[in-house]
Amino acid sequence: MGLYKGDLSFSGDNCGQLSKGDIFSVLQNDRRRHFLEILNANGGSSLRSISEDIAQMESGTTAPASKVRKSIYVSLLQTHLPKMEQMGIVKYDREADRVELMPGADNFSVYLETVEKGNIPWSHYYVGLSIVALFGSLPVFLGFFDWFSSIKWLFFVDMLFLISSVAHFTHMKKIRM
Repeated sequence: MGLYKGDLSFSGDNCGQLSKGDIFSVLQNDRRRHFLEILNANGGSSLRSISEDIAQMESGTTAPASKVRKSIYVSLLQTHLPKMEQMGIVKYDREADRVELMPGADNFSVYLETVEKGNIPWSHYYVGLSIVALFGSLPVFLGFFDWFSSIKWLFFVDMLFLISSVAHFTHMKKIRM
């Protein structure tokens, strides 16, 4: 198993599958989590660029000190990157200084769904939409609204879910770019 102990399997149908323990082990560290968020948003990037972005996040300034940037770069290069490379999450080309996501990174997408302050997760939105559709159906199907038939209501609810799904798809595509 090498330097990292964990239940890793990268062959056959389980290609890139990580155990929950492995996933949480990676995500428990702020730098690794920020590292994956940056790669998830950009698709691929130079290690230097990623370390500068993390330095800005950690320092809270747009121009962190050179010492801070270098410390983060070395930490990523010597500690975090090898661990994530060994787990099949990222691939690092040292000559090009380029980091790319690997199939193992798919394990983290559900945990890295970004929810901006003041917004709700999409899963909560869909639950709320389903509740509105369910309780809105009762008066329609019981005939309280003669002017609004069951067919019209079903079409309306279907359109709500279609529009929501397109908005969700567009939002997720924008995040991954």
